[in-house]
Amino acid sequence: MKLYCILLFLLMLINCNKEPKVFEFTTETVDKNIAKELELIKNQKPYGLVFQDEKYEVWNNCSGEWGGTIYFKNKHNGKIRYAQSTCAVSVNKIGDKYYISNASTHLYEKSSILEIINPEKMELTLRLPPFHPEIETREYETKSNLGTKTIVDSVGVSILTSFVYKNNLYSILKNYKNDIITISKVENTKFKTVQTLDGLILNGSPQILKESENHQKLYFQHPKSGILDVKDNKIKFTFYKKQLKI
Repeated sequence: MKLYCILLFLLMLINCNKEPKVFEFTTETVDKNIAKELELIKNQKPYGLVFQDEKYEVWNNCSGEWGGTIYFKNKHNGKIRYAQSTCAVSVNKIGDKYYISNASTHLYEKSSILEIINPEKMELTLRLPPFHPEIETREYETKSNLGTKTIVDSVGVSILTSFVYKNNLYSILKNYKNDIITISKVENTKFKTVQTLDGLILNGSPQILKESENHQKLYFQHPKSGILDVKDNKIKFTFYKKQLKI
């Protein structure tokens, strides 16, 4: 009886030390082709527009290894401010602060997150560049960091997207060393893994459809077609069995 009580106590200690998972992750498989889904989202928003609120339109331009730029256009006075950002995949807002998540896979994999407290302190520019998926406008890319603060800068990982849950910023990362997909947050200027999304192998840059501030969908085509649905703390990946014909 004494031995049984000791074993029970040890099991309770082990369970107490286990942190509960923050996110609920599920998968499903459907017998569909993702091409129809991609067609529906093709013209959802102007190319280059990544975020907007009551005060700003936020635009992103990327010229690969030649750099990238984030633009804040004030809706009230039309003034445009910009800063270096290579290259923005997600813009999130917590309180009055903006967070720009960047990822670059040109030459080597690198990701960073910028914090912008007041866009009005960024450098002023006269106009937005022409936005087109087939045009690289490298002459427009700025090197200015005025008004921005880098809170994390990491090599070997790529941010697929970032999202806010309970006023915390989380990023879905692909680690290129072991192909693991994780949900991470920033602590002491480094990414800290919160949870691993087991069984997912995701490559390339997804198309992102932001339904609302707490709901977004990521559309992947390679190596397998699928949609990663992120809503609050529920994350679901739907595998599409019928592959795209290339």
